[in-house]
Amino acid sequence: MPVRPDPADSADSAGHSTSADEDVSVEYGDVGETGAPVVEVGPSGEVEWERPVRTYLWQSLVATLLCCLPTGAIALVYASIAQNRLQLGDVRAARQASARARRWCIVSLITFVVVLLTYVVAVVILVAIAHDRA
Repeated sequence: MPVRPDPADSADSAGHSTSADEDVSVEYGDVGETGAPVVEVGPSGEVEWERPVRTYLWQSLVATLLCCLPTGAIALVYASIAQNRLQLGDVRAARQASARARRWCIVSLITFVVVLLTYVVAVVILVAIAHDRA
């Protein structure tokens, strides 16, 4: 478990001293896999915690297999890009790809619901027509 740095300390976690006017960015843990938050220490010494980046990998896989193949595949590509960007340490690009993966997962779910409702309505209409002819 990461320990929050003491703002009164003038040294960062590696033991290097820092001046009060320079920005210091420190990361604890592997953000993509353990979900450890990114820690940023600003010039005033305040610690700011960011939320970890979600890749939506398993959600996009479920969307691909169970909901809608074309839109789920797009979500899967963006989730993979988000995972790769996290491993490279590019958090900003990972957040963008993650947002796109989330969006395509939602589009996939909505498409699935629309197709399912259309199918149910068509079956009900066909059963009603068949019942009237009999």
